[in-house]
Amino acid sequence: MTVVEPFTTAAQDQDVPWAILAGGARTGGLVTFGQTHLSPRSPGPSRHVHTHEDEAVFVFSGVLTLEVGDRRIEAASHSLTWLPRHVPHVFANLSDEDVWALVVITPAGLEEMFAAMDRYLADLDGPPDMKVMRELNERYGVRRVDGPPLI
Repeated sequence: MTVVEPFTTAAQDQDVPWAILAGGARTGGLVTFGQTHLSPRSPGPSRHVHTHEDEAVFVFSGVLTLEVGDRRIEAASHSLTWLPRHVPHVFANLSDEDVWALVVITPAGLEEMFAAMDRYLADLDGPPDMKVMRELNERYGVRRVDGPPLI
């Protein structure tokens, strides 16, 4: 797959914690761009590891707390943090101000996991079945890792 056309895009809903800005269909399969917005004192995803992708997080505003492997990082505004594949990570907003960040995932494809989760969750009347959620993660090479949450 090759990138044929330049593009500009924006998140559709800026009040959600995670939004895909552009995935593999727009980038020739090379990269997924996403936006994260975490309100004060709010968790991000549970501790997990990617087996297929590397990830980078650029914080535009606020302070994002990350644990990458055994390293704790306070990523302040205008900082970039690299999260290599096979290294467990977790992040949260432990501060009293909003965090806005750009997330870059390479190669692309993980956006399909988020779409599958959205479809599953949209049809629910109650809480999600954690076995189904785990199977969706594993299908895309994402594995939850034991460890404490940040919040």
